[in-house]
Amino acid sequence: MSSFASAKPAWPSWCYPANLITELRLLAVPLLLVLVAYHRFDWGFALFFAAAASDGVDGWLARRFNQRSALGSYLDPLADKALVASLFISLALVGELPWALTILVFTRDGCILISAAVLFFASNFRDFRPTWWGKASTTAELATVGAALLQAWLRNPVLQGIEEFGWASVTFLVLVSGIHYAFTSARRFHQTAS
Repeated sequence: MSSFASAKPAWPSWCYPANLITELRLLAVPLLLVLVAYHRFDWGFALFFAAAASDGVDGWLARRFNQRSALGSYLDPLADKALVASLFISLALVGELPWALTILVFTRDGCILISAAVLFFASNFRDFRPTWWGKASTTAELATVGAALLQAWLRNPVLQGIEEFGWASVTFLVLVSGIHYAFTSARRFHQTAS
């Protein structure tokens, strides 16, 4: 590996190319909301696809060019959650996703946030790493909003079936990942406390 790839860049971490890509993904969120509100599902899907693909690119850049940073470790999951959450709400508002599924996703995320905040402020516990089930749930949520955007644009029965499979997958993974995260966090907390 070259010395260029192993040396830390001299500029501030918000300027790292990996973080700039993540920041652009965050900036894409309001534009996506506007596109969905105006039923421009074609442009919405294209922007969503670019944003979702950028998630892999920023991680690769951070690893390849030694640009891992505390800022990136916070921004990356924030950008993912902002993308998924905004699309769940906006697609439910225009009738392209069921409200029950949207409420379930937000309830799980809300419970995780509240419990993490309580542990953060009431103790010295700071280990809030996502679990494998949580990552699988986020992946299913991203795939489902992508399928919903594509179905809203193309109106195809095969895509409708894929989207409905996504609804079932998200429901299963949200429930399992929420329960698993609660037990995992409790175990980590007790290990830290002892």
